[in-house]
Amino acid sequence: MAGYGLRPYNGLSGGYQSGGFNEYPMVNSEGDNIFAGDFMMWEDNGYVARLGGSTGISPTTTSDLTVTIGVAGGFRWVDSTGSPKWGNYYPGGTNTEVFAFVYDNPQQLFVIQADGVTATTVQADVGQNAPIINFASSAGNTSTGLSGVQLDSSAAAVTAALGLRIVGIVQDGTNENRSGTETSNVIVKIQQNVHAFGTGVVVAHGP
Repeated sequence: MAGYGLRPYNGLSGGYQSGGFNEYPMVNSEGDNIFAGDFMMWEDNGYVARLGGSTGISPTTTSDLTVTIGVAGGFRWVDSTGSPKWGNYYPGGTNTEVFAFVYDNPQQLFVIQADGVTATTVQADVGQNAPIINFASSAGNTSTGLSGVQLDSSAAAVTAALGLRIVGIVQDGTNENRSGTETSNVIVKIQQNVHAFGTGVVVAHGP
């Protein structure tokens, strides 16, 4: 089953997560396809871009995490005909006035689908960390506009540098009962991001 990236999650143990986002400018004619649910990073030119993009890196190391500003929730831009556009999916190309709506609160929780390829996320995994799969820029769905990134359920570990902390499994009466190779919807938190430090280390975009 295809993933959907990361979705803001409101509420855990009686708490409340705002689910709010901020608008960040992207460079004109940004070439990457970017989807709602993708990780976003701050570049060294002051603009934001998809974390990974054509480089294919995954937020599994400390150096990647320190440039992460959050998760894309949507986009607006002006296309080559001069028409304003809004959508979950940003098509890379000759566009101007490009902005990303980013869920950037460092305390924000998200729901992500576990891949369940060789192991299913279970309660014993809560409190561990995990990396991401399907991180290539082509992983998203251009029809739904949603990212294809998923939690790598077989790689959950205590390793601090892994990108996401597993904080819960969505309790909806069916999801938590999945077994075998079926996927689970998992509540996660980004380990660290730019705003968690108060300042960030930025990197050049591209291969």
